[in-house]
Amino acid sequence: MTIIQSFAGAQHRRRAVAKPQFEGWVTDVIGSGLERSPLDGRPSPQVFLVEQPPGWELQTHFHLHHQFQVVLRGSGSLGRHAVEPLAVHYASPHSGYGPLVAGSEGLDYLTLRLVGDTGAWYLPDAREHLAVRIPKQQLHASPAADPPENLALLRHPVQEVLIAPDDTGLAAWLVRLPAGAPCEERDDARIDAGRFYVLTRGSLHIQNDLLEGPAVIYVGASEVLPIASGSRGAEMLVLQFPQAALYPLPT
Repeated sequence: MTIIQSFAGAQHRRRAVAKPQFEGWVTDVIGSGLERSPLDGRPSPQVFLVEQPPGWELQTHFHLHHQFQVVLRGSGSLGRHAVEPLAVHYASPHSGYGPLVAGSEGLDYLTLRLVGDTGAWYLPDAREHLAVRIPKQQLHASPAADPPENLALLRHPVQEVLIAPDDTGLAAWLVRLPAGAPCEERDDARIDAGRFYVLTRGSLHIQNDLLEGPAVIYVGASEVLPIASGSRGAEMLVLQFPQAALYPLPT
């Protein structure tokens, strides 16, 4: 299964959120956390964009499913890590992370899950619901700084590994392509549960269509989607889930 969605095409799903734990805006880019696959009845993939206002602190919390987060705009901090555009964070189920603090410009970031979910479990209040006898993992990475104008100067594709592929299938890397270049598959990163491509700049030719960024593409487990950059080149993050993400923990 492949799902393709531009941010522009999801603008009608942008909504204001006002809760004790968070005030800001959320846009459902892919799914809403409630849909289920017609093939096997499992919750479907989920991607949403969070626009966190300047200075807002989202307290430490955990989720029940594997997830990636990608910073798109602004700055701030996630726990001990300073974050800025293209920073990537991975958290396994029941792995508490945070606080997530927006800087003076605010902080925009994507949350991406292979299995959709709703809500968050805030700590310390929800500590009794935190599974303690399961392995937990968090990884954080940021690519090397590169001025946006350099994309137009590229002559050859560039890849930067952010989370090295392991035997679970977990991996993340950054790809920058000059105009008209195909996106090559990595030989060491195809045992997985599914992946997302986050197109941050430029455009992609996909299935005879031109996709303008920013946009998100979901590709199911072990599927291959031929893609190539458009006339302005392309910059994208590839986020690959571990195989365990297909089998959520019992609640």
